[in-house]
Amino acid sequence: MSAGDEFGGHAESGTGEEVEAKPIGVGSSRPMSWGERVEQREQRKRAGKHQFVFKVISNGLSRVNRFSRSIGMTRRKIEADGVVYRERNNTSLRRALAATGSRVKEYDVRFPTRRGAMRSTQYPMRESMRIRYTHKRMFADLGHDPRLYFLDLVKEQIKPGDRVLELGCGTGGASERLAGLVGPSGGVVAIHRDGESIRFARQRYRHNHLAFELGWLETLDGELDGAFDGAVVVDLFRDAPDEPSRSRAIAAIWRLVRGGGVIVLITTDRNRLHENTDRLKALGAEPLVELESDPVLLWGGAYGVRAMPESSQ
Repeated sequence: MSAGDEFGGHAESGTGEEVEAKPIGVGSSRPMSWGERVEQREQRKRAGKHQFVFKVISNGLSRVNRFSRSIGMTRRKIEADGVVYRERNNTSLRRALAATGSRVKEYDVRFPTRRGAMRSTQYPMRESMRIRYTHKRMFADLGHDPRLYFLDLVKEQIKPGDRVLELGCGTGGASERLAGLVGPSGGVVAIHRDGESIRFARQRYRHNHLAFELGWLETLDGELDGAFDGAVVVDLFRDAPDEPSRSRAIAAIWRLVRGGGVIVLITTDRNRLHENTDRLKALGAEPLVELESDPVLLWGGAYGVRAMPESSQ
């Protein structure tokens, strides 16, 4: 074979004329033979059978897994940053929290005993605990917590080195995000009324510049005026049934934030957000910005900045 033959170059016809041969395997317009068409159909059939068998096996395994969970043979395990959550029952979180469900989902939690982010020794270390997820007690590792959504919207207002108050911190997911924003040179004081939430937060989010306290506004009576560079507050008026008590509550937050500091107000009922913003505006917050509602649970939020004292301007 010549080099020209090997690369599909020129060849001679039976009449001695030189003709140009087509490159091998390129630009061939020859119709497929009957046998080739049959082989192509058979290949498609085999590929379809393989896909069908794979789908049947996959669906079967999913059904077996759901059935085994329903009779208690297996329970789902979730791991986040070394923290392991194991279901205590086989009902999904969504079904448990539905109107027809039990409205509570229990987990056994095991915490890592050695972890760089858990070097804080301000609280005794616990290896495990039991938690209950409800509509009012949400865990960021397991579901959606609107506190994190609103914090992402206002994070530009929080600076490294700031001292920030978080009132209504829940189980601490947003508290850790705040601690990351202010850094080790800053500090976060997170307060909540629910003891189980605080016990969990103290184990899950252990940082030397992040403190969790059980209580509400009365916990802050000893703080000096302007002690914080910012405040994030959830449902400030939850325990304020009348106008005087609501005015006292917003005035207490206003007192604690220095001039130029930001006050973020979040409410679980966005239709009542104006009750927060009207009072914040009356105190002189400028600017006053209403935030987009949480798309999942429809919480509302706004923030205002306390004006600097005239003597420091």
